[in-house]
Amino acid sequence: GGVGKTTFCKKLYDHPLVMHHFYVRAWVTISQQYEVREMLLSILCCVTYISKEIYEKRDEELREQVYRSLKGKRYLIVLDDMWDTEAWDDLKRTFPDDKNGSRVMLTSRLRDIAVHACQDTSPHSMRCLSIHESWELLSSKIFVDEPCPMELLTIGKRDSM
Repeated sequence: GGVGKTTFCKKLYDHPLVMHHFYVRAWVTISQQYEVREMLLSILCCVTYISKEIYEKRDEELREQVYRSLKGKRYLIVLDDMWDTEAWDDLKRTFPDDKNGSRVMLTSRLRDIAVHACQDTSPHSMRCLSIHESWELLSSKIFVDEPCPMELLTIGKRDSM
């Protein structure tokens, strides 16, 4: 973990062109202890208006509601931090395949999860930044309007060489 998968996906998810391209978008954090019901409710909260009565529905009814809310629309669903293939298997039939450019993007620290979820393409693997790249990123974010203090610059240059 910690190579920036979630940050990278969030940048894409929030990009104006992506926002314009997809009619419906949802971001769901899965994590190790997932519950199908919570995932379905999270998606519904993002894609449609939900009333109090929705919380009384059974899981299968929630699944159908998600499906109907997405059907015919170009959607982007991000499933962040997936730890188990079972979580994907529980959700995949919820997403209609209308061949209209809709996408489901998932992040996982476990490559097997991504391979299982998307068997027709290879997953994108992220690499850790080098020390030099890390220093460049850090200094570009922290010292935007002012120069980096000399003592930090000395440490950064020494460690990034």
